[in-house]
Amino acid sequence: MQSSQGRDRSKGESAEVARAAVRALAEGRASDVADAVERGIAETGADPRGRRPTRSELRAHAQAFEESTVGTAGRGRRIAAALEEVLRVLSILEETVLARDPEGCERRPAAVYGRAARAELDLDPIVHVRVETSLSAATLAQALFEGGIADPTCGSLETRYGRLDEIRLDGAEAEFRIVRIPPRMAVDRCRDLVRGAIVEHADYETLAARLRGA
Repeated sequence: MQSSQGRDRSKGESAEVARAAVRALAEGRASDVADAVERGIAETGADPRGRRPTRSELRAHAQAFEESTVGTAGRGRRIAAALEEVLRVLSILEETVLARDPEGCERRPAAVYGRAARAELDLDPIVHVRVETSLSAATLAQALFEGGIADPTCGSLETRYGRLDEIRLDGAEAEFRIVRIPPRMAVDRCRDLVRGAIVEHADYETLAARLRGA
């Protein structure tokens, strides 16, 4: 059984790793969060078998790091810009479905899922989106490209419901993972497509309201 002193030391090491990992991400020395944590362990000399920082701890350090460099107002402006980009993506998707899907008016509006739905865009701003439509992923990707949202690529995602079309793109403020939901597929809107855990979602109107209140 680990002593109180040992737990405190492990927690302290984890915090040091988190700080080093966040710096590695901010300075572009890590390709993703997992790589950043490995770099943090190496740089701090922490025990690789010890406790690793959780995502929530890493996000807290990322927020603190950003505010220390650009201030609270600067972080707020960055999040507002990211939300505006998310709204632009949702708008393009909705407009495309309404204009080109024969039953577009009956489709549920595109929505974001997970942390982005709560406007939590620290650490690794990856925005997960679902769009219900009979239109092909290529059609949606072309609409996003014509709308000026980077250069999308089409692929697929293995989910609890089978393999689904996925569009990936790197925006100016966030990365996007857009999954096309076939209209006749009975997908639980309140659960993660892969793990099945309960997940929050928000449509254009909800996010716009959060941006106005930011």
